[in-house]
Amino acid sequence: MELKLLKKDTVYMISAKGSMDLYSSMPLKNMLIQLLKKDIDRFIINLAEVDAIDSGGIGALVNIASTVQKLDAKLAVTNVQETVRECINAMKVSTYIPLTDSIAEALSLLNEGA
Repeated sequence: MELKLLKKDTVYMISAKGSMDLYSSMPLKNMLIQLLKKDIDRFIINLAEVDAIDSGGIGALVNIASTVQKLDAKLAVTNVQETVRECINAMKVSTYIPLTDSIAEALSLLNEGA
């Protein structure tokens, strides 16, 4: 999985490309941890180019969401392809992963109460 990091104002967006499983999601988790250590507290994970995900990848997203929440940061996962969304829904974890349909919607969610 390839990752690209972009910054818009105070929000950092990580765009992922490829398939997501437990092994390939490790760089994503590590990148997020490094950003959290720098006191960055608003993130978007853009999955527009992630075409497949397995239970390990979904577990990684849940772990990321949990870590962000524990540190009082904010996260939005956006542009989730239908096949990936179906897998997330099938695992019944969509309540743990803040899904949005667009980057604009993700920014709006992250800016609530800011």
